[in-house]
This record gives sequence, C-alpha cells and structure tokens, in this order.
Amino acid sequence: MATKPYASGGAYINKMSNHCGDCAYDPKKRIGDDACPFTAGYWNFVHRHRDRLERNNRTRRSVSTMDRLSDLEAVLEREKHRTTF
Repeated sequence: MATKPYASGGAYINKMSNHCGDCAYDPKKRIGDDACPFTAGYWNFVHRHRDRLERNNRTRRSVSTMDRLSDLEAVLEREKHRTTF
C-alpha cells in the first residue's frame, strides 16, 4: 500500500525512467513549443487539487513549490487549451 499519491512532472519521469530518451519535449520546461506536457500537466493538477493537497503533510510541499512558480498563470492558461499530449 502506498502512503503518497504519485503524480509527477516530466523531470521526475525523466529521472526515474528511460521514457524520455527520444522525446521531442524538454522535461524541464513548462512553457514553450518544446515544453513537456507532463510538466505543465503536473502543475495544473496541483493547482486544481490545491485544497486537498495542502492539507496533507506528504503533498503540502508541492503546493508551496507551485506558489513560487513565476509562470504559473501562463502554465494554467496553456493547459486550459491543451487538446493533445
């Protein structure tokens, strides 16, 4: 049984697996034509579930990290219009 829910961005997927090898997207980017959809999607998920995540000691850090993102509004706007991954 897991004690921490797993949702992650591209950088974590890249670090923990070999799935990003030939991918055209940059897992460290949130914005831009070559930004990883998993990275932007992760921050969109954290924003959407903020109330629940910030009440949990194991996931609170993700919310506080999100609050420090300077481009969060741009990330959320881009994700609102995403139709493909």
